[in-house]
Amino acid sequence: MAKFSPESALAAAAAAAAVAKDQAWDKTIERIIKGIVSIKASAVRAFDTEGAGDYTATGFVVDKQRGIILSNRHVVNPAPIIATAVFVNYEEVPLRPIYRDPVHDFGFFQYDADKVKFLEVEQIDLRPDLAKIGLSIKVVGNDSGEKLSILGSTLARLDRTAPRYGDDVYEDFNTFYFQAATGTSGGSSGSPVLNIAGQAIALNAGGSKRSASSFYLPLNRIVRALRCIQADIPITRGTLQTEFVHKSYDELRRLGLTAEAEAVCRHRNPSSTGLLTVSKVLPDGPAHGKLDPGDILVACEGQILDGFVPLWEILDDRVDTTVTLSLYRGKAPFDADIVVQDLHSITPDRFVEVGGGIFHDLSYQQARSYGMSVENQGVFVALSGMLNWSSLTRNFLVTSLANTPTPNLDAFLDVLATIPDSKRVPIKHKELGQIRETTGLVQIDRHFHLDHIFVRQDKAGVWDRQSLRPSVVEQPQAVVDPSAEKYEDDDELDIAQNKYLELIKQGLIYVTARLPFSIHGYTSSRPYYGVGTLVSIENGVPIVACDRAAVPSEFVDIRLTMQHHAVSGRVIAMDKLAYLTFNLEELPSHVNLLVPSFDPHADLRVKDAVTVLGLDSAHSVVEKQTSVMSLGDIGTTKCNPPRFRLINVEGISLVDTVSCDGGVVAKKYSEKYVDSENEEKERDVYKIVAMWTNASSQNSSGNDTFWKTGLNYGAYVKPIVDHINRRLLHSEVDRGMPQRRTFNFECGEGSLSTAAGHGLSAGRIRQFVRLVKKQLNSSNVRMINVFDKFPHHDIATNGSNDLIPGDILLEIDGSPVVRLVDIEKQLQDESKDSYEFVILRDGQEKTVTIRPLLDMSNVAETNKIVQWNGAFLHETPSEAIEQVAHDTKLVPLIGGVYVGSVSFGAPALNNIRPAQWIIEVDGEPVDNIEQFLEIISKKRWSDEQFVRVKQVNRKDVTSVVSVQVNERYWPTRCLERDINGKWIHTVV
Repeated sequence: MAKFSPESALAAAAAAAAVAKDQAWDKTIERIIKGIVSIKASAVRAFDTEGAGDYTATGFVVDKQRGIILSNRHVVNPAPIIATAVFVNYEEVPLRPIYRDPVHDFGFFQYDADKVKFLEVEQIDLRPDLAKIGLSIKVVGNDSGEKLSILGSTLARLDRTAPRYGDDVYEDFNTFYFQAATGTSGGSSGSPVLNIAGQAIALNAGGSKRSASSFYLPLNRIVRALRCIQADIPITRGTLQTEFVHKSYDELRRLGLTAEAEAVCRHRNPSSTGLLTVSKVLPDGPAHGKLDPGDILVACEGQILDGFVPLWEILDDRVDTTVTLSLYRGKAPFDADIVVQDLHSITPDRFVEVGGGIFHDLSYQQARSYGMSVENQGVFVALSGMLNWSSLTRNFLVTSLANTPTPNLDAFLDVLATIPDSKRVPIKHKELGQIRETTGLVQIDRHFHLDHIFVRQDKAGVWDRQSLRPSVVEQPQAVVDPSAEKYEDDDELDIAQNKYLELIKQGLIYVTARLPFSIHGYTSSRPYYGVGTLVSIENGVPIVACDRAAVPSEFVDIRLTMQHHAVSGRVIAMDKLAYLTFNLEELPSHVNLLVPSFDPHADLRVKDAVTVLGLDSAHSVVEKQTSVMSLGDIGTTKCNPPRFRLINVEGISLVDTVSCDGGVVAKKYSEKYVDSENEEKERDVYKIVAMWTNASSQNSSGNDTFWKTGLNYGAYVKPIVDHINRRLLHSEVDRGMPQRRTFNFECGEGSLSTAAGHGLSAGRIRQFVRLVKKQLNSSNVRMINVFDKFPHHDIATNGSNDLIPGDILLEIDGSPVVRLVDIEKQLQDESKDSYEFVILRDGQEKTVTIRPLLDMSNVAETNKIVQWNGAFLHETPSEAIEQVAHDTKLVPLIGGVYVGSVSFGAPALNNIRPAQWIIEVDGEPVDNIEQFLEIISKKRWSDEQFVRVKQVNRKDVTSVVSVQVNERYWPTRCLERDINGKWIHTVV
C-alpha cells in the first residue's frame, strides 16, 4: 500500500489549484476575446507629435450598446485618421475616433453596433479598484502584429513614473503607471490588462526595449471620461501647465520638508510613501510666477492629497475657476491661488495644409518638451512641404511670413491670404526651444497642392475640410527690355583679363529645384541643385541646359539665379540634360544676357588642356585649369525604383577634381583679329566644348551615387537646342521633345584583349589600335559591346533590332565604332532609315541591317498626373521601360497607368505599389490615364467603400489589392501642364 506524506498532499493540492486556475483563465479568455479587437489605422496627415502612416494596435469594447472601444491616445491619435476594427471572428467595422486625452495615454473609438452581425460582442468592465501588487494578470491583444496574443505576468508596481520616450514625441505625465514583465510590443498598444475574472484593471500603453518590462496606464481617469461620453456631456480637463512628480519622503527631506510636516502627512495616510512635487512650470501659464520647481504639494482646496488621482479629480471639475494649493517651499509653508485652465484650449484641433506643408498652433505636448510658453510662439510646422526650398524638416516654428509676425495660426492665415501663388516672400523661423530666429525665402505653392483648413469634429469622428483661397491676385510685373545694356558697353567687362572667360562666367546659372512629390524614382525629401548654362536666346526665349541631377523631372518648381538675381524657371524639354526657360520680364533692366561661345565641332582628346568654370554652393565662380584624363562610358546602372540615368553616353574625365556644383568645360583657341589701327593681331578665345555635369546612379547596396563628368556639347546638347529653336520659330507648343531615334540597346566598353579572346582578328586589332592612337593620343583601346536590349512596340517606324547581348560593334555604315559618341553621331543623320552594322558574334564577323526605333529610353515627358487616394499616377515613363521584361504581355509601354509614388497615410499605401502599373479597376481594364479618369467619374465610390485594383510589375507578375476610398482626406485631383509649362490642378 502506497504511503502519502504531508508534502505530497500539499503538492497535489497545489497542482489541483493550478489546474483549476488554468481552467478559470481558459473560460475567461474564451469569453473576453469577443470584446477585444485588432485595430488597423492610418494617420492621413502629420500633426502635432505624430507623423503620417499606417499602424496596427489593439482596443477593447467597454460599452457594447453604444459601440465604444477603449485604446491608447497614441492609437486614437490627435491627427486625422482612418481606422477599422477587426473582431475575433474577422468581422470588420469602421471606427470613428471620438476622444483622445490631451495628456494621458487613452482615447475612445466608436463603431456602429448594428454592423456586427455574426458575433455576440462581450463588454469588458473597468475596475481600477482591483489593481494590487502581486495580482496575476494577462495582457490579451494584437501583439507585434499578431491577430491575438496572450501574455501573462504578475503586477509588480503601482507607482512607476510615466515612461519617457524622447523629445518631439508624445509622452504621458502627471500620472502613475503600473509595471509588470509581460514583454509586450508593437501592436499590443491598447490591450486590456485583465484579472482572472476578465475585468480590466489597467490599459497596456508601452514597454521597454532593454527589458521585458511593460507599462500600464491606471483606469481612474478613464472611467470618468467614459461616464461623460455615456452621459453625452463634455469631458472637462483642467491644467495648471505644471508637471508634478512623486517623490519619496527621504527625497522630500532633502528638499526641506520638516519632520513635523512629514509626521502629519504619514499620520493621515500610513500607507503613503511620499508627496507630489513641482517638476516643471511653463512660462506664461496659470502657475507661472506662483509655483517653482521643488515646491512640495500638500493639499488642494483643503483636501489632503499624496497622489495624482485626487489632484485631478479636483482640477478637472474646476476648469476656469480658482483653486488654492497648499505647498511647502523648503521649510516654509504657503498657499497659491491659481486659475485652472481648460486643457483642451491649448491642444490644437485644426490645421492648415498649404503648399504640401501642415501648420497649426503649438500644442501643450510640444511646449512642455522644451519648457516653452504655449501662447503666441509662432506656427508649428508638422510637415515642411514648400519649405523644403530651404531644406527645412518638420518640428519648427514659423514666426514671420512676408515680413509680418505670425504668432498663431489665425495670424498666419491672415498673412497667407494676401500672398499670391508662386510669390517668393521672406520667412522667419526657429527651432523649438531656441531663442534665435533664422531668416530665409519661401515660394508659395498653390499650383502643385490644394490649400485646406481641417477642423476636428469629435461627434462625427472626422475632420471637416474647407478650401482656402487667397484674397488677392498677383499683379503683372512691369515689362523691361533686357537688351537695354550690352556687355560690350560694360566697363567691368572691358577691364576684365579675358572677355570670353567673363562671358562664360556670366552665362553660368545656379539651378535649384523642389520636387513637390516623390515621383520618377526621386524622393521629395531632399534638395535638388546644380549649375546650368545659357545655351541660346533665339526668338526671345532663353534656353538653359543643366543636368538631370538638378532637375530630375518636369514636375518641379525651379529657381534660377543669374548675375545675383533669382527668377522662376520651367522645363521645356528633357533629354540627357534638362532644358529650361524663364520669363525675361522677371529680370531687372540692368541684367543683360549674352550666350557664351560654343564649339560644336570640338573633338577632345586625352591630355587636351581645358578650363573648368563652375559655381559652388555660395554661387561663387570656380575656375580651374586642367586636362582631359579619359573618354569613355559613364557607366550607370539600373536603379530601383526606376529613374533616369545616362545610357550610351560618353563621359569626359578630367585630371584634377574641381570643387563645384557643376558648370562647363572650355577650351582655349587662338583667334586672329584686326585692331582699331588696322593691324592683324592674335588673342585668346575661350569656347565651351562640354557641359560639366552631375551623373547619378545607385551602388550595389541601393544607395545613390553622384559624380562629375563632362558631356560633349556638339554631340549631346546642340541637336536638342536646335530642335527647340526650330519648334519655337514655327510657334509650336513650348514644350516636348522630338521623337529621337535609338538602336534600342545599351552598350558598354570592354578591353581589346577580351575582344581578342572572343575571336577578334589581328587585322581588326591593329586597325583599332591605330585609330585610338590617332583620335585619343592613348593606347587604351576599348571595344563597344551590346549587353542589354530594351522592350519596344512595333510602332510607326517599323523598326527592328537584330543585335543581341554579347555582340561587339565594329562598324556602322563603313565607319569604325571606336567611341560611344560615334553611335550618337550616326543617329543624328535623320535622313537614314537603316544602317549596316558589322559585328563580332560567336567569333565571326557578321553584317546586319538595323532600322532605328523611336527612342523610348532616353526621353521622358510627363504632362498629366492624377492623385487618387494618395497614389500619384501617370503614363509609363521612359525610365521604367528599360527594366520591363522583354517578352512582356501586360505592361503598357505606351500610355498606361504607372504608379509614381504613394503618400504616407494614404489609403493606397501598402496596397498600390510604386513602380507598378494599374491595369484594371473594379473589373474594368484601363490602358491610359484618360480611361482611368473616366472610370473614376463613372463609379463615384463613396467613402469607406473598397475598390478592387489589379496591378502588374516589371516582370509581368500581377496582383490584386483592395483600396478603401476616402475623398475627405484624399480628393481625386488632376495636375496638368499647360502650353506655357505651368502646372494646373483640378479636383475631379
